[in-house]
Amino acid sequence: MKRFLPQSVIGRVFAALVGVVVLMNCTSVFFYLIFHDETAIAAAASQAGEQIIVMKRLVERAPMADQSILIDRLSSPLMTLRITQQPIVESSDDRFSSQVVLDKLIKEFPEGTDIRVDSRIDRRGFQPLVEAMPARDEALFNVSIRTPDMAQNWFNARVLLNLGESKDEYAPFFWLTAVSIIIGIVAWWGVHRATLPLSVFAAAAERLGVNVNAEPLPEAGPSEVRRAANAFNTMQTCIKRFIQDRTQMLAAISHDLRTPITRLRLRAEFVDDERERKKMLGDLDEMEAMIGATLAFARDDAANEKAESVDVAAIIAALCGDERAVGRDISYSGPDTFGLIARPLALKRAINNLVDNAVKYGGAARVTLSPEREEVVIDIDDDGPGIPLRDKERVFAPFIRLESSRSRETGGTGLGLTIARNAVRSMGGDVELTNRLEGGLRVRVTLPVAQEEPLSAAAE
Repeated sequence: MKRFLPQSVIGRVFAALVGVVVLMNCTSVFFYLIFHDETAIAAAASQAGEQIIVMKRLVERAPMADQSILIDRLSSPLMTLRITQQPIVESSDDRFSSQVVLDKLIKEFPEGTDIRVDSRIDRRGFQPLVEAMPARDEALFNVSIRTPDMAQNWFNARVLLNLGESKDEYAPFFWLTAVSIIIGIVAWWGVHRATLPLSVFAAAAERLGVNVNAEPLPEAGPSEVRRAANAFNTMQTCIKRFIQDRTQMLAAISHDLRTPITRLRLRAEFVDDERERKKMLGDLDEMEAMIGATLAFARDDAANEKAESVDVAAIIAALCGDERAVGRDISYSGPDTFGLIARPLALKRAINNLVDNAVKYGGAARVTLSPEREEVVIDIDDDGPGIPLRDKERVFAPFIRLESSRSRETGGTGLGLTIARNAVRSMGGDVELTNRLEGGLRVRVTLPVAQEEPLSAAAE
């Protein structure tokens, strides 16, 4: 069942509302189909009883000598009135419609009145009293009444009523459909408005994931939305403060470590053994490089850099040209120019680190730029041995190096891939590693072509 459920909150809430409306309409149709006939018959029987009562009251107000004449004149093809010595109804039947008429007449006539009702309901239609009238679904009520003061005479009435025109048969279904459509439109609008803050929060969370210095959420709207926005902004402030405190701590450690390293460098200069002196100075240089790289990684200046329009093709082509100029095996294929919104420093640092790794561990780097509709793909292939599948994500952790040596020629701080992925992710992209079938490693960088719209605009 989960496959058929909508994946969004607005879709699920709307589906639930539509389900409730459909269930209510189906229930209404069900009861309508079951009780429609009984309702129409009860209405016709009630109308027949009312007509007989009205006629009875009119006749009572006329003088005794004129009552017979009045009865004849009140008669019509749809209602025949007669005073006879024999009733037209021998005994009341047990139909529901007859009981409705009988209950109405008992309340109108005095106690001791003999009332007999016989009703005939024909849903197929029967020929009415007037031959010219078409056959319809009708109810025929025969009533015989004798009051205590009428001696042996009976007041007889024959009432013919239509149970409903066929053109109204589908009216309930039409109105149910119209009401359902109106409810659906209103429900969709209401659910969309109610879930709109969720989209704003999702966009804010995605932006915070790539840029901790993103603009805070506007604290506007209903009280629940304002409270959630305030909590989100408070969380963002705490994260920024934590990162700032960590950066300051590392900066302080870096500053404190540089002082003893400087003293050690001065002391190493006085070592008589030239070989040992070079080893000591090399170790100190490596320590300084590690401290500088660690501080740059913690400070992450590129994440604070303002995004602007850059020519990514020109940046990559220039970087590859500079590397070839110093004798490295690097090639570039792709368009001569392609612009997108990015952070120039972060982009250059990321591509440079990845190309440097490809040359250092794979012997060569072939860079391919492939612009697509919604993103740009940068592939960096090398001719190295690749990496084990289990280490595809581990190598992005800080200070992780699959190459076991720590020499200055092959080693490093283990922060190159970490800095590259952080820089790309700060621009909304990502970095992935895959082993090529023909051998070597492929580093794929994906960057979005278009920037997301500001959160404040989305909230409006």
